[in-house]
Amino acid sequence: MAIRILDQNTISKISAGEVVERPSSVVKELVENSIDAGAKSITIEVKDGGISYLRVTDNGCGIPFSQARLAFENHATSKLIDADGLWDIRTLGFRGEALPSIAAVSRVTMSTRVKGADFGAKVEIEGGRFVSISEAGVPEGTTIVMRDLFFNLPVRKKFLKKPQYEQGLISDVVAKMILGNPNVQIRYISNGRTVYSSFGDGDLRHAAHSVFGRESAQALKEIHASEGAFSLKGLIGVGDQARPTRSQQYFFINGRVIRCPMLSLALEEACRGRVTVNMHPVCALHVTTPPEAVDINVHPSKLEIRFRDEASFRLTAQSMLSQAFISERMMSGASVPKEAEKIETKVNVVLPSPKETEITENTQRNELSKKKADTQTISFIPKKSEAEQIFKIPQKGEKGTPLVQESAKASISKIPEIPRIVPPVSIKPEEEKKEFLKDIPKAAPKEPHAKAQQLEILTETLAPRPEAYRFIGVLFKTYILIETQDALLMIDQHAAHERLNYEEYKKRLNEGNGAQQLLVPYIVHVSRREAALLMESSGLLKEAGYEIEPFGDTDIQVRAVPFVLGQADMRIMFTEIIDSLDNIKAAEREKRINDIIQASCKHAVKAGDSLTDGEIQSLLRAMRESGAPPTCPHGRPVLRSLTKREIERMFKRVQ
Repeated sequence: MAIRILDQNTISKISAGEVVERPSSVVKELVENSIDAGAKSITIEVKDGGISYLRVTDNGCGIPFSQARLAFENHATSKLIDADGLWDIRTLGFRGEALPSIAAVSRVTMSTRVKGADFGAKVEIEGGRFVSISEAGVPEGTTIVMRDLFFNLPVRKKFLKKPQYEQGLISDVVAKMILGNPNVQIRYISNGRTVYSSFGDGDLRHAAHSVFGRESAQALKEIHASEGAFSLKGLIGVGDQARPTRSQQYFFINGRVIRCPMLSLALEEACRGRVTVNMHPVCALHVTTPPEAVDINVHPSKLEIRFRDEASFRLTAQSMLSQAFISERMMSGASVPKEAEKIETKVNVVLPSPKETEITENTQRNELSKKKADTQTISFIPKKSEAEQIFKIPQKGEKGTPLVQESAKASISKIPEIPRIVPPVSIKPEEEKKEFLKDIPKAAPKEPHAKAQQLEILTETLAPRPEAYRFIGVLFKTYILIETQDALLMIDQHAAHERLNYEEYKKRLNEGNGAQQLLVPYIVHVSRREAALLMESSGLLKEAGYEIEPFGDTDIQVRAVPFVLGQADMRIMFTEIIDSLDNIKAAEREKRINDIIQASCKHAVKAGDSLTDGEIQSLLRAMRESGAPPTCPHGRPVLRSLTKREIERMFKRVQ
C-alpha cells in the first residue's frame, strides 16, 4: 500500500477532531482564551445547544489587527516561546490549536480590538478557509461567533445529541469556569434565558451561590490548608449537599479544571461517615502547585494532568483535606455556662444639702452596705453534681434501655454532668433602682438656695449567663428535643449514640485496647461453612476487637468483643459480619476495620427505646464534649435545627 502525506485540509480536520468534540468543547477553549487575555467580564450565548449558534464575548486585551489572521494558523500562540516553557505553564491555553480547530469545522466570525486602538479587526472563516479580513469599529476585547458546527463533517454532526443535552454539557463547562475563576464575571445565556450569572468579586462562596444556589452555597464548608509547596482551598459539601454521582466535584490545579480520580478518592476518604451510603460529597477545590510539579501536556483537551511525584502529592492531599472537619462538633453551638456574669448597674441618687447629709450619712452608709452585701451573695450557678458514669444502667423496676454494659462504664472517662436548667432570678435594673431609693430619706433642703447634688453609685450583681440550651422532652421515643436561644434542635438518639460509640471504639482500637475480655465466653452456633469462614478471618476480626476460637464443628466461642458492643446479641451480630466478610476481605485494612465497626455500631440504642433522664443528660453531655461530626457512621444526620425565624414563618408571624 502506497504511503502519502495528507493534505493540510485533512490534517486540520483530524486535529480539530481531537480538540473540538462538541459545542461544550468550543465554549471551554474560547472562555479559557478570554481568561488568558485578562478578561474580567465574559458572556456566553448559545442557541440550539450551541450547534447552530455560539458566541463568546470578553473585555480582554484583544488582538492587534496585524495578528488577527495569524491567530487562526495552526500552533500559533502568544503563551509559549520554546520547549523549555512546557515545564512552566502558567496559562490555561498554550498549544495554539483552539481557534484553527474551531474554524476548521464551522463558520467563524471574530471581531477584536486592543485597548486604545482606533479600530479593530473582523475576520470571517468557513471550514478553515479565510473569507475576509477587514478593519471594523468594534468594542475593546474580543467576540467570536461560531455557526453551524460540523457543517462540513456530517458524520461527526450525527454523533451530537439533542440540543437540550448539548446545552446541559455547556452548562457544566460554564459552572466549572465560574468556580475556577471567581474573580471573573461570567454570564451564560441559552436561547435567550440567563442560566448562570456570577458576581466576579473573587469570593468563591459567591461563585458557588451562582452555581449551587444560595442555601447550598451557605452550607458548604470552607477549607484552607497548605503543606510544603502545595496549598489547597475551596468548599466542600456533605450531608444534605451530597449527590448520588460525582458530577459536582470540581477540581482545579493552578486554575485549570481537571479530572483527578486521585483527588476524588482523597476527598471521599476525608468525608467518610459524613455522607450517606452511595452518595458523594460535592466540592470546588483549588490546588496550587509549582508549575514544574505537574505535566499538563498529556491530554488533547488538557483535562488530565500527571504529577511528577504522585505518591507524595496523594499523601499531601489526604492530609490537607482531613483539616476540613477538624473544628466540627456535634453540638458546637450548645456550650454550658461555667461562671456567673457580673452586671454593673449605675444608680443616680439625689442627695440633700450638706446639713441634711450630716444627719442621714450614717443611715445611707449602712443601707448601702447592707444592699450591696445582699446582691453579692446571690448566686445562680447550679451546683454541679459529682461526675457519673457515661451511661446509667437502669435499676430494677426502672424504665430505660442500658446503653453500655457495666464492664464498659468503668473505662469511660468521667465528664461533669450538664447542669439542670434553672430559671434566672435576677433583679431588673429599674426595679433595683426603685428598691434602692425607697430606703433613702428624701428630706428637702432647709435653705431655698441649697443646690441638690447628684451621686453616681455603682452596684455589682452576680447573675447567670443565659443558658445555652434547655431539654424539652423526647418525641416518639426517638427524637430528643432541645431548645436553644434561637432554635429547636431535634436529635436522633440512635444516630447520636451510634456515632459516639463509633468514635470511642476507633480511639480505643488505635490505642490497642478496643476489646473487652468476657468472664463467660459466648457460644455462637453457626453452620460449618460459616464457622470455617469466621476462623479464616479470625486475624481480621481480632484487629477490630473480637477474639474467637472454635468450639466444636459448628460452634464458635467468643472470648472478647469490641468495647462498645455492651450486651449485644452475638448471633445477630455475627450473622451480619458473615454476610459482609466477602466484601470486607477485599478492601484495605482500614476500610475493613471500619466496615466491622459500623456493623458493630448497629447495636447502639434504637429508635423507640425509652431512655431515662440520666441517660439523656449523659448522651447530651457526651455529644457536647465529643469532637465527632454531626452524622452517624453511615452519613445520616444526628440532629436537625429549626430556627425561631423558620417557626415564626410557619405561623405567619413574619414574612
